[in-house]
Amino acid sequence: MKTEEFDFNVESRIMPHDPVELRGKSRDSGRMIVLDRSTSKIEHTVFTSICDYFRPGDLLVLNDSYMLSNTLWFKSGSDSTQLTVHGHESDGATIVDIKSPEQLSVKPGLVLKSTDDDRLTCSLIEAQPDHLWKVKFEPVELLMATLDQHGERSDETIPLNPKQWKSEPQAYRSVYAKAPGSLEIPSAGLHFSQELLSQAAAKGVEMAFITLHVGATEVYTVRHISAEEIENHKVRSEYFEVGDKCATQINRARAEGRRVIAVGTTVMRTLESLTLNKEDKAPVEAQTGWTDLYIYPGFNFKIVDVLLTNLHRPRSSHIVLTAAFAGKDFVMRSYDEITENGGYEFDMFGDSMLIV
Repeated sequence: MKTEEFDFNVESRIMPHDPVELRGKSRDSGRMIVLDRSTSKIEHTVFTSICDYFRPGDLLVLNDSYMLSNTLWFKSGSDSTQLTVHGHESDGATIVDIKSPEQLSVKPGLVLKSTDDDRLTCSLIEAQPDHLWKVKFEPVELLMATLDQHGERSDETIPLNPKQWKSEPQAYRSVYAKAPGSLEIPSAGLHFSQELLSQAAAKGVEMAFITLHVGATEVYTVRHISAEEIENHKVRSEYFEVGDKCATQINRARAEGRRVIAVGTTVMRTLESLTLNKEDKAPVEAQTGWTDLYIYPGFNFKIVDVLLTNLHRPRSSHIVLTAAFAGKDFVMRSYDEITENGGYEFDMFGDSMLIV
């Protein structure tokens, strides 16, 4: 399938740089577009109405990971260089972007030392596509602690306000987040307030939690599909955890014919990864591991019945995933309506799409 089929007009697109709460609104105040696959109808509404689309017995699956700082300074001799951490690999390596002075020869074998903690080193392994590098941090357990204590945020297309990032960290994470580790925001869950979650529970909606630490798949150069055909694109591995309780909840919901609702593409990819190489109705098991699952049209969904996601960019792996779930023509028609109506906010701090 041609990647150009996932282009749309972006002239009316708004891309906010700050979470909605830091713009004087409540986190559940955004707009929402609803795609009903059974009727092929599109509805424009607000996120506070989402419980109207839930049914008693639905299983709402949420990603409890939250985003850390991603940028540190390292040195080689007298030369300083900025490293932005984008994700981790299953072999223990890390994917980074390196901004270095011209006089520093960046090549495999170069060892850099943290300017914040000289016990932390970074060894360059090999160059990667999209101007990224595969590196090895040692001791690796120091990396997250150093990022948390000394790190800054560096973002390619939506630069965050550094003062707000440090002073208002709760605004950048979901109200149910508890697992630090993402290097980009799992954004679909940002829309839920505690009040809305309470409304959903009162309606009989059950909630389950997985953890997927968002990594290099969210780097613009990785999620943007530059290949002429979508089948030739690749996403990077990301770490996930699905515990015994969540696996039991999923299996019970499926056995009883209740809907499973994925809050975000991270949850979608995690849940569907559990079913790979299994029969359609085979029970899932608790699992900890890595997924590089890339979902595009033709994918056989085995678990997820409803998807909540944000509004995505053209030619992105995210919009291709939504097209796999709802149908390309239906999804692209919805984006035509979004851009024609105007006023919708895109990307991680933007509005949402519910596909039922």
